[in-house]
Amino acid sequence: MKEFDPVTHVENSGLILDHGEWPNFHDAEVLYLNMWRGDIRPDDNVWIGPIIEASFELCALKKPYIVGLKFHDCNSIRMEEFNHQNAVYDLRFKFEARGTYTDGTPLPPHILVSFEQAFGVALSFTCFRVEAIERRQPANHENG
Repeated sequence: MKEFDPVTHVENSGLILDHGEWPNFHDAEVLYLNMWRGDIRPDDNVWIGPIIEASFELCALKKPYIVGLKFHDCNSIRMEEFNHQNAVYDLRFKFEARGTYTDGTPLPPHILVSFEQAFGVALSFTCFRVEAIERRQPANHENG
């Protein structure tokens, strides 16, 4: 299975790139985290899976900035030891096989996402789509 490349596989990644490269999430602060259960109504043919939205301040950069990411159709959500410190040691992505259709064709893979902290994984889940939705300056850097 191919390796997950955030520059290629995150929708709108150009919005948050750091000089054309995927930014460094080492020591990023999680500023905002929202989980929405989605909207599943089979009788109305509505199939919107759970969504996780997160904002990070990328503190390890020479010129820190805030990025927002949205994760679509999330599943297997696990949160452990997530607390007031909320610093992320790293943000990792990996494609994960899901099996095959009845004709043997591979199903589209999940994306395994983990917010890793120095002492372990604080938040992990699978999703089908990752989208960059915001890049802005931190309030204390806006005028300087």
